Amino acid sequence: MFKKIEIERFRGIRHASIGGLRQINLFFGKNNCGKSSLLESLFLASGLSNPILPINVNIMRGYNKSRLDDLKLDFYNLDSTRPIHIRTENEEIRDLNIHLFVRNQKNISINTDGPNILSNVEEEQYGLRFEFKINNEQFSSSLHFNSEAPSNATRLIAKDYTESLRCTYLSPKYDFNASIQGLQNILQNKDERFIVEGLKLIEPRIKDFIFTDKEMLIDIGLAKRIPVNMMGDGARKIVSLLTAIYDCKDGTLLVDEISNGFHHSVMSDLWRVLINAAIKNNTQLFVTTHDIDSIIGLRNAALHDFSDTAAAFKLLRSPDDELKAFHYSLESLDYSINQEIEIR
Repeated sequence: MFKKIEIERFRGIRHASIGGLRQINLFFGKNNCGKSSLLESLFLASGLSNPILPINVNIMRGYNKSRLDDLKLDFYNLDSTRPIHIRTENEEIRDLNIHLFVRNQKNISINTDGPNILSNVEEEQYGLRFEFKINNEQFSSSLHFNSEAPSNATRLIAKDYTESLRCTYLSPKYDFNASIQGLQNILQNKDERFIVEGLKLIEPRIKDFIFTDKEMLIDIGLAKRIPVNMMGDGARKIVSLLTAIYDCKDGTLLVDEISNGFHHSVMSDLWRVLINAAIKNNTQLFVTTHDIDSIIGLRNAALHDFSDTAAAFKLLRSPDDELKAFHYSLESLDYSINQEIEIR
């Protein structure tokens, strides 16, 4: 599990160094303080050999363009002359540098059948290069674009390296239909009870569920089971969260804005379900929020039984774009909430 992360020159973060990470980690702070960028940094560090990940995180933000200027958006102050640097510490040291490269090549037309004969035609090629080390063993991957067709790319994966870390990123616009597919594994392993217990936070009448024809059907005591889609965003998100924890067994789950879709009254119980599921599956959670009810929910759920398992961090961005993380113990977090100090 990650114990520390260092970030340099990624998006709006000039520098960050955050230690003291635990199995359950909640990051809170104002909008645009760097919460999502922190999660994205962890996502990139979890897929060192996959240079398409920066494109994927932009897509999760609703931006799917990949022209040269679009790739520069990931670099601090749009300065792509210096690489993005992300380093994490756990049982192994992961060290990643992301470079933007640009090359011009000249193509020569030898077509003499047309009315015009072209001289040298210059085409711009550009892309991302991942240079990374695992415990000082060095590898490289790259993603190549052509300016004439930026929607197409060629990916060259590092040889002799296979990623062993499982990581999933749930953005605020999570794809429920994609995450629900993991329910098949849960049902096959007879582990559906923790899904049912989570859903009872939304609907106490739930007895069980089945998965058929790519659809999840819930038994709430009516004459027929009903599709989970008819139960609202909260039910679908609980299924997505618990399924993702199960899929990330021995790995990492990143959740951006956990409170979306939930009423404040269920947050403490939701955290209890998530913490127990994470411990059972040995999954490390990184969660963001700007909602005080999510913070109170973690405090209530973890204060007595999981004090050594959970940690909360307040994120602040300094005037010179250093992302600072202030580690709150659950006891000090409780005091800060009661005093209403600097959280809202």
